[in-house]
Amino acid sequence: MRARAGFTLIEMLAVIAMFALIAAMVVPNLDLGGSRAVRSEAADLATAIEFARQRAVMTGRTHVVQIDVERSAHWVEWAAPPEPEEAAPATATGEPDAERAIPMVPPALEVESLVPVPGPFGRPRTADEAVAILGVELPEGFADAGVVELRIDGDGASDPASVVLADRDGRYPLRVEIESLADLVQIVRAD
Repeated sequence: MRARAGFTLIEMLAVIAMFALIAAMVVPNLDLGGSRAVRSEAADLATAIEFARQRAVMTGRTHVVQIDVERSAHWVEWAAPPEPEEAAPATATGEPDAERAIPMVPPALEVESLVPVPGPFGRPRTADEAVAILGVELPEGFADAGVVELRIDGDGASDPASVVLADRDGRYPLRVEIESLADLVQIVRAD
């Protein structure tokens, strides 16, 4: 018998399937003009917001995610509890000094001063040079300059907000959306 030249249909389908599998693994890993950098920065910001929300609930203290739009940076601050006061000196009978006044102001009414949280989330994190924070959509309007505060109360409640990021040319826009009622932070396309 004479050998036939050529390929069978099954062999050709197998080769096409292998090329499709290789393309499916390679194409998403290509950095097509900064989309990966934008997604990475959006994920970092979403992680910081989630961290602030979880820490606010655990500590019962207000946390604020500070977003510097012009520098494309963010960090987390919190209302640290006041330093404990010295205990009232006891008299010879063991009773506290009666002359010492006890402040009758509830803690919620005290002015809270914000300090950076300890660790990496408390240090300003500047976005990759290929990425820009374009602005923050708040209930009051769109803020595209200065430092914007995303406040998270001690019970985890916050106002809805949306941070818009893109590459320096304005391409590949993404939104980091904070939904107050669902306690959800998600990354969505902004176009």
